[in-house]
Amino acid sequence: MNSQSKSVICRTELPTSLSVLVERFKQAPYKGAAIDIWVFDGPERRKAAEREIARSGADVHIYSAFKPLLHALLEEINLTHVEDMVIHYPVIEGVSDIRFMLEAYPVLDLFDDGQCRFEPMPQQDEKPYYQLDMTMSSSRKDSVRLFAPNRSRTDHAGMEILANCGWVRVVGAEDEGLDCDAPFETDLEQAFEWVLNSLKAQEWGNNSPLFDRLEMRLEAPFYETELPHSKEVISSAELMHEELYFAALETLKVQNGYKEDDRTFAPGQLVPYLVPRADETVLVELALASDPYLAIDCASETMPILHSRVEGWRVPKDEDPLKSLEHVDHWLSPDTVRAGLEALGGEKLISCSRRGRPVWGRYLKGEGPGLVISSGQHANETSGPVGALRAAARLRDDAHNNFAIAPLINPDGFALMREFCKDFPNHMNHAARFTAGGNDLEYVERGYENDILHEVKALTDAKLHLNLHGYPSHEFARPLSGYVPRGQEIWTLPKGFMLILRYLPGWQGIGEAILQTMISVLQEYEPIIALNRAHLARFSQYSSDDMGFSITKDIAHFTQEFPGSLFPVTIITEAPDETVYGEDFHILHEAQMRCVIAGARVLRDLIR
Repeated sequence: MNSQSKSVICRTELPTSLSVLVERFKQAPYKGAAIDIWVFDGPERRKAAEREIARSGADVHIYSAFKPLLHALLEEINLTHVEDMVIHYPVIEGVSDIRFMLEAYPVLDLFDDGQCRFEPMPQQDEKPYYQLDMTMSSSRKDSVRLFAPNRSRTDHAGMEILANCGWVRVVGAEDEGLDCDAPFETDLEQAFEWVLNSLKAQEWGNNSPLFDRLEMRLEAPFYETELPHSKEVISSAELMHEELYFAALETLKVQNGYKEDDRTFAPGQLVPYLVPRADETVLVELALASDPYLAIDCASETMPILHSRVEGWRVPKDEDPLKSLEHVDHWLSPDTVRAGLEALGGEKLISCSRRGRPVWGRYLKGEGPGLVISSGQHANETSGPVGALRAAARLRDDAHNNFAIAPLINPDGFALMREFCKDFPNHMNHAARFTAGGNDLEYVERGYENDILHEVKALTDAKLHLNLHGYPSHEFARPLSGYVPRGQEIWTLPKGFMLILRYLPGWQGIGEAILQTMISVLQEYEPIIALNRAHLARFSQYSSDDMGFSITKDIAHFTQEFPGSLFPVTIITEAPDETVYGEDFHILHEAQMRCVIAGARVLRDLIR
């Protein structure tokens, strides 16, 4: 990522946690002491620091403060002769009952089916721990207690939370006064708090947005670890992206008198800017910056190619833009979206984003009831635009279909998503989900990107809105803010391709009929059912009985009466597409397309 211009508000530098700890514990008074340390660094850096301290005569072990159980089983405990294991996870009053089971995810991947299971263990202790009861191949029983470092504190929004933290335990120092067993504020915790305190200290004024683009730059020795037997990757950069974005948004909401779950607040675009570095300094900076690709995006007929590890998919030369979408294996470039709409035909529609980027649409008039198809509302959810365009190409062939399509309704967010994918193409990149104003366009009554939805509603008199979305394809966690993402608890782990029905009072019956038709159509698509069964089976291993949704024919779904909706019935698709590529991406946009076609067909049967 790079900005054309920026104005630094404030910056600071911090020593890394491990450099501080090495300097502290290589001193003579700690010779012979037993030292246990928990930090957020990767295994290579932790082992190197262990060796450095051990040379001074201390018996030191440095563990991961994030997912301590999983890391212990990967790094410390030999599972070769374990035939059976029961993991007793802590249940603590005031905290989600499954919080520590979620933090263990995906530990069951390390075992054969049925070899390992969870049991809740209520605890009053301020120092939560897991207890592992193991049966070895020799029939010998063994038990291990694993500390899970957490501390209770008041967070940035004034809530009492139990959050992951660093920790230091010293026993047997020459001076007993040096013995300790207490939290240790790591470099990432310090950087996180510094950003939030700096935000609170600014005089932003009363006008919304408070700024155009605010970059929260964090340079640190981030790490990524691919987990065995799993598509999961532990990425400290991704964790900090999620924490900085959501915590900054929550901080500014509270500071400006909004509720934490409000989606209308428009602070401006919040951009976590994560930069891996190899030395022993952590740099943190807040800066007001410009949109680096805005002038090109708005001036050129062709969107710029970003030199990325993953480029936006482009139509091969001399191929039909719509036909070629059948083979797409990752997110589209904006010019491909535009080319698809040009090939689709119909009446051209256009509105502008907050920053002036075009929001394209098409209206194809027919004799049937009105239908609106939209996607890209949350720009990091990338399978929707492909499915929307593919479905529109099929619907166009029947003159009875009366529909409008707007496949990329948040182009400012999508520009930021493209930036993020230059460096982190597989991350969730949630900071790209909202508009450049920093709000969710669905919750804005009128203006900018949202204008196109009002325009197509007026043109079509649509009774059904098919709103194609996505959600994380891997675990979504916020370890510094209580681990389980509040307000987003249902999205912690993937559950396959999901459906959400929203309806105005009096429209539930029609909505339910459309929903059930979509479920039946998805049931006939074997790849999505195989994916759903795998996701749901995995999810059930780390969840409670009250899942917050229903399951019909292997499709998770839930229903809401939604009095403020622009359309009488809205079906929201939720594909686990943040951020996937290859065959998984193809399966998801095929499912998106099939849902749209099914919705259009049943709408004609229900409303004549």
